[in-house]
Parts: sequence; C-alpha cells; structure tokens
Amino acid sequence: MTRIVHISDLHFGKPAAHERLEALKGLVPGLRPTAVAVSGDLTQRCANREFEQARSYLKELERSAPCIVVPGNHDIRWLGAVARNLGFAGLFRRKAHEFKYSRYRRYIREELSPALEIPGAVIAGLNTAHGISRGSLTRRLKDLGVIGHVRRSDVERARRLFEQAPPGAARVVMIHHNPIKGPVSGRHGLANTEWALEVLASIGTELILCGHDHQEAIHAIERTPGLVISTAGTISNRVRPGRSSSFNLVDIGQESLRIVTYTWNRDMKNFLPSTERLFPRPRKPRRYNLNSMKDDGRDLGHVEQTDPRR
Repeated sequence: MTRIVHISDLHFGKPAAHERLEALKGLVPGLRPTAVAVSGDLTQRCANREFEQARSYLKELERSAPCIVVPGNHDIRWLGAVARNLGFAGLFRRKAHEFKYSRYRRYIREELSPALEIPGAVIAGLNTAHGISRGSLTRRLKDLGVIGHVRRSDVERARRLFEQAPPGAARVVMIHHNPIKGPVSGRHGLANTEWALEVLASIGTELILCGHDHQEAIHAIERTPGLVISTAGTISNRVRPGRSSSFNLVDIGQESLRIVTYTWNRDMKNFLPSTERLFPRPRKPRRYNLNSMKDDGRDLGHVEQTDPRR
C-alpha cells in the first residue's frame, strides 16, 4: 500500500492556524505516509518571514516521509509577473521571471515542477501558478493573477516521467489550482481546465492532487474514466463558509484507490476522518493524440462531485 498525505494552502502569515498546524504535524508520523504532497500556497503575502516559517514546517514533515511541493498563486511575486508581461523579449523578461519565483526558490525548492518516485507511485508536480500571464487570462476580471493554467511543456515532461515508471505504479499529478468548480466558490482555478484534464488523462494520470479552493472535495470524471481528483482544503483560517480545515489521506493499492478526508474537530482539537471514497484503479490508461487536442479553455461538464460532509 502506498500512502500519501495530501495537504494544501497552509498560508503562513496572518491566516495561519498554528493550533491546527501543530496538530497536523503531530498526526502525520502516526499515519506512516510514503510521501507528503503539499499543493501550494505555503504563504499569504510571499514574505521572507512567511517562507522561513513554511520551510521550517516542511522540514518537520520530512522527518516522516519525503515531501513534494509546488508553488501556489500566493507564493509568487506579482511585481515580477507584471514586469515580465510588460518587458521586451530577452534579458529583462528572464530577470523578471526569475524575480517572480525568487523567494519560493530561495526558501523552498529550486524546481517549480518537481517529481517524486516512491514505491507504488510516481508523482509529477506541475507548476500552474504563473501570476498575470497570457495563458491564465479569462473574461472575469477577478480571476486576474489568481487563476492558473497547465502548460503543454509540463505535460510532456510528466508524460516522459510516466513512461519510465515501473508497471503498476500509480501515475499521480499534483497542481495547485482546482480544475473542477467548487460548490461554494462556484469557480475553478484553471483557465484551460478541460484541455488540462483531457491531456493529463491521455498520459495515464490516475490521480490529480490540488488545492486552491479552500474546500475539500473528491471528484470522479465521467468523461475520463479512471481519473480521480483529490482537492485538499486549507489548514489556515481562510475556510469557506460552513467548512472546516482539512486534508486528504490517499491510499493506493494494486487494484483500488482510497481517499479519506480528515476534518478539523474543534472539540477534540485534532483532525478526524470525516469521509471515505473508494475507486477501482484502471487496468489500461486511456490514450489520446496530444497534438490533436486544442487548448481552448472550455469548462468541463459531466462531473460526479462528492461532498465530503455527506
């Protein structure tokens, strides 16, 4: 059994919930994970102090298992994103791009789209946090700088990684932005959500780990059978109305995939199991011609959505 503790949206800074962070840190060793996956938004303001706190916290988690991390939209410097779009091609744009991710790379990881191979699974991290960029633009002004997108080059990198993976290993992708609309927010986090889900399914992805929406959810996509999405809630105080902080526990067996949501219990002052879903693992991944798929940014229909509070 391969076990992944999937957490997201820690938001070190003012929204940080230290009691919950400490409880989670104490709970993880007993869960005996194979890996810990952190799907972005480590900080609130992308400040040095917040990154220092996040780095220290990740080191504590790494005592239990190796960690794989991707940046969220709160982890990049917006000024760098703006400067890159205003600048001319060449040195200035490269410098602006480096500035955009400079604090994340200094304190957390140099690699923005990391990979982790563990017994029973391969996890490909894809950076979807690009700030104000052409690929993330939508018709909604409030999406500016918040929404993200999946890049074809990152999908190709994940495809090569999956092709080299051992037979039977689960192909897992981790991104920050949620590709399915949250029931409370009414928003998904990707500008090219349908294309992204289609191509990720085409390379054999079984499971997508994400966050961003601050609402726990488990999704199965009817249009792409065998593809499951684990959306972890936030550990911070920035929870959706009527929701609590949460994280997901993923167990991958030879024939099945189980996801258990752990929700913060105020009375017990700890995270407790609140829901469980079991999915059969696909025997043969679906295959598509990636070059024939147009990235048109359309929304995805026919989604089976599970409310973890049920």
